[in-house]
Amino acid sequence: MGMDFKVPDYMQELALASGQGLDQLSAVLARILDHPVLISSSAYKLFSSSSHYDFESFHIYSNQPRTGSDALFTCHILTDTMQSLALGRVVAPFGRTLGYIFMLTDDDSPDPTHFKPLLDYAASLCAVHLQNRLELKQEQSKFKNAFLYDLIYGNLKRNDEIIATGELWGWNFRRPHTIMVFLLPEPDFYTTEWHLMDVLSRIVEQNFIEIYYKNPAVILRQNELILFVPMQTDKPAVQTEELLVFADKILSQVQNTELKGLAACGVGQAYSEATVLFRSYQEAKVALEMGKLLGIPIPFFRDLGLERILYKHDLQDLKEYYLHVLGELHKQDDQDSSLVTILESFAENQFDVGKTAKALFMHPNTLRYRLNKIENILGKPLTDNHARLDIMAAFKIKRLHTIETLLA
Repeated sequence: MGMDFKVPDYMQELALASGQGLDQLSAVLARILDHPVLISSSAYKLFSSSSHYDFESFHIYSNQPRTGSDALFTCHILTDTMQSLALGRVVAPFGRTLGYIFMLTDDDSPDPTHFKPLLDYAASLCAVHLQNRLELKQEQSKFKNAFLYDLIYGNLKRNDEIIATGELWGWNFRRPHTIMVFLLPEPDFYTTEWHLMDVLSRIVEQNFIEIYYKNPAVILRQNELILFVPMQTDKPAVQTEELLVFADKILSQVQNTELKGLAACGVGQAYSEATVLFRSYQEAKVALEMGKLLGIPIPFFRDLGLERILYKHDLQDLKEYYLHVLGELHKQDDQDSSLVTILESFAENQFDVGKTAKALFMHPNTLRYRLNKIENILGKPLTDNHARLDIMAAFKIKRLHTIETLLA
């Protein structure tokens, strides 16, 4: 005897609605739930809603840890015009977060188990639509990305061809450009953290559109976002100020999202010839790494000075130089390396005894005694300008490369 299968009415209604698009799906889902519904991208860009809202994107705030791609979570939806408690469901087929469904509610403690079967089924229907959107976007971006990749790797040799191709997408490579690189920690393949790049991309692109134009030249590459920024002036000082304001605004907004404390940034130099923009890309990556090492929030390659030469130089040469300048001091120092620490502070304080004593909470006479001991070990006076330059360069090398590597 055959078994009778009965499909619940809500599943039939949602399946039929899904065939008519996300707007119809969200409207029917809201009616069944008796709550307003939002369907968004992984970066919280609004794709569809059961009501007419006056925002295109939003932020979420949640104290509740995510326990899995199929678990519901409680959060607050935040925009400039509204704030609402919501129950969220990730749309993540095969573990890749494509978007979210949010059910808005006035209940401070909504019961997830009551809504879970319905939202799980709706998420499976949404996944088809969001996957189609993703594939369409990837197809449209394919030729753009190929062109931009050729630019950052120096594969394009004729400036006129670059200008002509850029104009197809509204990019004016007659203007000088610089490249900014934003970096997130590389996510584990088995987590849903890949969507964090989508969040970063939305913030960067929104700020870019406000200042420049509607179609940013941007590449997303695993955990790296590469942005081509047109210069609105030829004056380097003004360029730096504009880029600093732009980057600072992005990183400030990032701090109010899930990306807090995760994003790093680096800025290359501006070039008038698009054929050499690959240099700006390499410089931006160096600046980013240097910024992390030196604690600079928004590092500009052009402002790094001696550090950028030391960073890119052959490590064996740097090791030999460091040992030539400070190796003997390391050998004769005590276990706490107090003499090395004192000399480093002395260099950081422009070789000023008063400033250094204050920084180290040390009596000036005690400091002078230690500095005299350092001079005897190094075999050169600390008043000599050449000796001071060597010492400053050695300590810059120390900050850029691990001391264990230098002393090995």
